[in-house]
Amino acid sequence: MKRKLYTAFVFIFFISSLHAQTPDWSTNIASIVYSNCSVCHHEGAIAPFALMSYADAVDNGFNMQSQINAKKMPPWPADPNYSHFWDEKVLSEEDVTSINDWVNNGMPSGDLSLAPPTPVFNGGAIMTNPDEVFKLPVYTIPSDTDEYRSFVVHSNYTEPMYINSIDFVAGDPSSVHHVVFLFDTSEISWNKEIADTIPGYETGGFGNPSLYSETWGGWNPGRGLAYLPPNMGWEILPGADFVFDIHYAPGNVGKVDSSKLLLKYCTLPDSDIRRVYQQRFLIQTPPSLQDGPLKIQPNQVKTFHEQSIILSEKSCLGVAPHSHLICTSWKVFMLDAVGDTTNMLYIPQWDFNWQYSYMFTQVMKIPEGAQFFGVGVFDNTTNNPNNPNNPPKLVEAGPSSTDEMMNCRFWLMNYEEGDENIILDSAFYGLPTGTPEISNALSLNIFPNPAADVIHFTADLTEHQITWALYNFYGSIVKSSNQKGIANGIYFQSLDVSKLSRGTYLLKVQSGDKVVSEKIEIQ
Repeated sequence: MKRKLYTAFVFIFFISSLHAQTPDWSTNIASIVYSNCSVCHHEGAIAPFALMSYADAVDNGFNMQSQINAKKMPPWPADPNYSHFWDEKVLSEEDVTSINDWVNNGMPSGDLSLAPPTPVFNGGAIMTNPDEVFKLPVYTIPSDTDEYRSFVVHSNYTEPMYINSIDFVAGDPSSVHHVVFLFDTSEISWNKEIADTIPGYETGGFGNPSLYSETWGGWNPGRGLAYLPPNMGWEILPGADFVFDIHYAPGNVGKVDSSKLLLKYCTLPDSDIRRVYQQRFLIQTPPSLQDGPLKIQPNQVKTFHEQSIILSEKSCLGVAPHSHLICTSWKVFMLDAVGDTTNMLYIPQWDFNWQYSYMFTQVMKIPEGAQFFGVGVFDNTTNNPNNPNNPPKLVEAGPSSTDEMMNCRFWLMNYEEGDENIILDSAFYGLPTGTPEISNALSLNIFPNPAADVIHFTADLTEHQITWALYNFYGSIVKSSNQKGIANGIYFQSLDVSKLSRGTYLLKVQSGDKVVSEKIEIQ
């Protein structure tokens, strides 16, 4: 009898322990959802339902779980195990486990008074005091199908201009799926605009008709302010027209859009500005395409390989591959003159609807004699759910969405000594964008990490002063200290984190001109 009672006690204790460890909305799940999902999942945005409250999450919990496990949400196609990018939207394995545990255990709320504040989205501009605003015409969406329409705005630039930061504001965020920014130095785009009887002109997803147009940027839901270090700028040539190629998502007939682009220019003298430009080095035709032509027979899965010319010394800020519906994966890498490989981008599940310009977290040096390489896989079988043809038909290179492409653009600067140390993503490193030296850092040790109640950290100070701050996922300081007149050498500090919500935090420590940041997981 005693043995049975003991066994029952152990079983109940075990179940209670499992229940106690189950994540709840207030102290764990809310921070994950608000920082990764709500930017697209709020009223008036492009996502089909809101994720702005506990009730929203419960109503859509199983859908959210299935999309996250399928790695379809958040929509970030690039593989973070291959390379990292500026402002990437990637859930950690811990986040995925927490969401699964939460859903599988009944989606408990926890103490709602402990939940982080609901984020605020007003649909307005983030940029203040822009140097220029380009307003697009009012446009009423005429159909329920995918629509690709370009709008042209005269720049009236009489000299090269260098754009340092951009803020695109969708007039109707629920309709605008993505936007590609181009400039056109010819009159071709403008003539297409004025020849149409309504604002803009239809492109059908074929891209801009002008051979003189160049892509220089883009926007997709969830993208905030895009900016470069103060001495860098996207160059727009004199006399160029701005072209906004907008993809309107299906199911929005009758909705009205009037979007705008806010710009800030570089304020430095032109001689001090680093020109950022794009160049298409991987192309779907010879000599870049090695095993062409780009032709995929029905019921065939085929892999194609591309390589660039031998490159001169450059600095690379990012990559932007492009393909259509038959494509299923894209890989881009670099080989230097001695054969060493540098990962650039891998998209294991290509998605035609989510095509980004991927900007690195740090400028990448392209040494003299290096080459870019691209590998693309194309599946023209019924196993490809995106195949536009059933039964499959011959697919060849062409501009239509039902044709195929395999091109990749690269964002570049002329190389200068030390470029490879320039930070582009301040959040990734915890240092200001444009910081020239990431090696100028303190030695920091944090333990335990992850933590539940208390964290301890040590730093090797070089000055008689220290400033530290603990930031939450909103970027707000939750704990901080500024101490002067202290002994240099090893500094020790303990922080009580027992009352903080679960999630990812950033600890930033500075002494003199040396700084270091580390991510902390609070459980």
